[in-house]
Parts: sequence; C-alpha cells; structure tokens
Amino acid sequence: MNYFPMFMDIKGREVLICGGGAHALEKIERLKPFGANLHVISPQLLPEIEEMDGVRTEKRRFVEKDLDSFPIFLVAAEGQDENERIAGICRTRHIPVNAVDMQDICDFIFPAMVPSSQMCIAISTGGLSPAFAVELKKRIHKCLPDDIDDILLWMNEIREKIRSQVPDKEKQKYILRRIAEETFEKGRRLTEEEWKEIN
Repeated sequence: MNYFPMFMDIKGREVLICGGGAHALEKIERLKPFGANLHVISPQLLPEIEEMDGVRTEKRRFVEKDLDSFPIFLVAAEGQDENERIAGICRTRHIPVNAVDMQDICDFIFPAMVPSSQMCIAISTGGLSPAFAVELKKRIHKCLPDDIDDILLWMNEIREKIRSQVPDKEKQKYILRRIAEETFEKGRRLTEEEWKEIN
C-alpha cells in the first residue's frame, strides 16, 4: 500500500486549490463540509466556483508567493505542465500536493468517502482502481443504518456510562464491542434493558 490512511482536522486551516474547472469543483465540494479556508487560484474559473459561499477566488496564475499563507496542503487541478510546475514549487516548501489525475507526483490522494455529520469512512485502492473504490463505497453505504449519526451519539453516551461503571479497561472494551455488534445486528440503538444485559 503506497498511501498511509490518516484523518486530519482541517477546520479553519488554509487549503489552496490551483484550478478552476470541473476537477477543482469536485475537490472543493468534497473539502467544503470539513470547514477549511478554501482559496482558489486559476486564470479560468467556473461560475459555480466563483459563486460558492465561503470560498475565496482569484482569477490569475499561481505564483510561489501564494504559499506564504502556509497552506496545510495544495490541490493542483490545472493542465499537466502547470500541475508539475506547481508540485515542484510546493516540494521546495515541503507542502503536500495532490495533482489531479497525476498519481506519480501526488503526496496524497483523495479517497472515496462515505460521510455523515458524525462519521467518515474512507476507501482507497492506492490509485489502482478509483472505480472499484466508488463501487465499494456504495456497498458500504447500503450496510449502514439510516440513523447512523444518532446511533454514534448514543454510543458515545453509553461509552461514558460504561467507563464510570466498569473499572477494568479490557472489560470496558469487550462490553462496548458487544454493544456495537448488537446495534449493527438490530440496525438501531439498544434499549437500556438490552445493553445492560451485556457483560
């Protein structure tokens, strides 16, 4: 496996997108729910990007000085030569780059995601078959309960109760795993009677 899966808190952090076409729009739409400060630079910008709330745009070519804002990473979604130029400059500044459709110069890739407000499942084939990752995403989505966010919030409450009632750490883990298993089996939150029977 070429890429280490890592979840990163990007809320309020600077993310630079160099590109104003369909590929850039797709990346912007995937990043936007995670609360980053999105700054888009490109000589050409789709109207959908220019009109998007909370996204800063500039109609011009990328220059090295744009990295002075210290982005945590950069998405290069221009043509091949421009992407290579941008990636080369970023490497001198040790800024990770995702170059759209150019895996050989990517420091990271975007996984297929199954997101909700309380959870995110990421799937990657290391760039071998994005189509397979998308199909797997669909299948995982079908397996999840409709009220997954409510279940996760409930599981957090139960976790706190178990921690306060059961001093043994290994016992805590066992009980919480069993509650999770039963919750998946039933496709809903357990009743108080049901989860208290697990020990």
